[in-house]
Amino acid sequence: MNAPVTQQDLEAARLLLSRLGVDPADLVITAPAEAAPEQWPMPTIREWIPVVAGLVSPSTAASYGSYWNKAEAEWGDRRMARSRPARSRGCRR
Repeated sequence: MNAPVTQQDLEAARLLLSRLGVDPADLVITAPAEAAPEQWPMPTIREWIPVVAGLVSPSTAASYGSYWNKAEAEWGDRRMARSRPARSRGCRR
């Protein structure tokens, strides 16, 4: 069981959020869960590939480059939130 929240706890939380630049109202979801993907736009496959490529070693990027090219050609404009493993099986050729 959790201890009751004190005024000091609330002040500490407000201070932390302020230092992080977070408005407490941003932490409250008022829309139904089904609307969450539209509330928080996800990058497209095309937008995400360069991010991933920049995070891996050059040899890894070279190894995966042909797969990323196929994914971009097939689903480049699709948002990451809409991608599912079952959909990617069609790219195995």
